[in-house]
Amino acid sequence: MSKAIIVGLIPAPELAEEVAGKLVDRLPQAFTETIDDGISWTVKVVRDPLTGAAENVDKLIHRAKTIKEDNNWDYTVCLTDLPIFSDKGVVLGDVNENEGVVQISIPAFGLPPVTKRVEEAVIQVVGELYFRVNKALHDNGHSVNTHRGLMKRRFLLTPVQKVTPPDDIAESDVRFILKPRMYGRFKLLLGMTHANSPWSIIPAFKRVMAVAFATGAYGLIFPTLWRLSVSYETTRFVLLTLGAIIGMVVWIIFAHNLWEKPSEKNDRKMRLLYNAATLMTLTVAVSVYYAMLLAMFLMAVAFIVPPELFSDVTGLEEEAAGFSHFFHLGWLITSVATVAGAIGSGLESETTVRNIMYGYRQQQRSKEMDYYGEDDDK
Repeated sequence: MSKAIIVGLIPAPELAEEVAGKLVDRLPQAFTETIDDGISWTVKVVRDPLTGAAENVDKLIHRAKTIKEDNNWDYTVCLTDLPIFSDKGVVLGDVNENEGVVQISIPAFGLPPVTKRVEEAVIQVVGELYFRVNKALHDNGHSVNTHRGLMKRRFLLTPVQKVTPPDDIAESDVRFILKPRMYGRFKLLLGMTHANSPWSIIPAFKRVMAVAFATGAYGLIFPTLWRLSVSYETTRFVLLTLGAIIGMVVWIIFAHNLWEKPSEKNDRKMRLLYNAATLMTLTVAVSVYYAMLLAMFLMAVAFIVPPELFSDVTGLEEEAAGFSHFFHLGWLITSVATVAGAIGSGLESETTVRNIMYGYRQQQRSKEMDYYGEDDDK
């Protein structure tokens, strides 16, 4: 009868939980193929909100150890959306070899395909834990097929370095760091933006989009915008687009108090990171909103503006109005309407916007900063 090993996954809510749900049925077969085919592997999942709210690695691993003991698991992998830094770079994961506990920071994996990358990382760390415990079996020729280089092959542009963590991280024996440092931080920022799901804020733009489209459609009947669209060069259109997007991002941030301010209770590095994630999340969301509005105005221009009249009004005597002219008109109207829509309307309440835009970890941090801010006021 083959030996049975239970591996527990402890995900934080939202993105980490979604990843764990996709892996629970795939990992047993992967463990069999890559670690030991003589073992009966089982994978369990326990969602834990504290995994997404913990403030440091020691708390994460200690929490995971407690859940592991309560469920009689052999190994435990904690999947968190907590960004973790080290003096040597961005931390991908920590391993407590004696306790058989691992924490993996999902934002460090960057943009999709996140699930595949996390799967290979889990195989890597579980394989190494199993290999250490069962080294005697390996030495005696037993089939232990650990792939010890999965992470390095997965991160070709950002090599993973295995280091010993500093003494102040008591619960970690081995740490995986992304290299080089700056690219690792950029990858982490992309991962945090992905965790925030910027596309999920689009429904909150319904009111703004309605005002913007109404404003732009009304502006289409005035020949001044027609003439401007013909006289402007591409550079000016690009600058108008950037100005409209940046203006709307700044307006949303300050109108809904999304910018984390300096405080004695927050670390400067983490504050800058979360503010950068907010900025990038909103930039992606507003860019998608702008693209949707542009598509709507291009259709409106096609139905509202007669080509012959457009040529007469704009002075295109020898050149018939074509697609490029109508595209430029729709592009100009979109930039103007974006600014007008932002000024003339509002999104949902501040709390609703945060709940829509922020991932679980950033929501928790936002609540913490609000709480500390209230204390400071007192």
